Amino acid sequence: MSRFKLLLVLFMIILISCRTENDADCLSYVSSPVTQVSMPDSGFVNQPININIHYNANNGCGNFYNFNVNSISDTIVISPVVKYEGCVCTMIFQNLQTTYSYTPTHLGYAYFKFPQSDSSFLMDSIYIHP
Repeated sequence: MSRFKLLLVLFMIILISCRTENDADCLSYVSSPVTQVSMPDSGFVNQPININIHYNANNGCGNFYNFNVNSISDTIVISPVVKYEGCVCTMIFQNLQTTYSYTPTHLGYAYFKFPQSDSSFLMDSIYIHP
């Protein structure tokens, strides 16, 4: 009987210690610093403009999720969000690139800020024609 109890206890420990990828501990969303941006110098009102944004994921479980976008007057702050999903991840540092589509509604300059790892911002602008 003691063997049976020992096996039962060991089974319960293994069962409790195993995690599935659906556990809340294995899912996180992190704003990633921007490493490089490429965009045109100008565009037109109501015409989409593609902005190529380069950023990093810290391991193999990281993939693009969405953009955090905040507008303050004529300045737009864009930060990519990486979704880390999985409990067992390869330790591969990933360089990722995603395109943000911006459709201007006003004439003049549109200013953009992209957070970097040292708390500064990478800044650029686009002149919007009629």
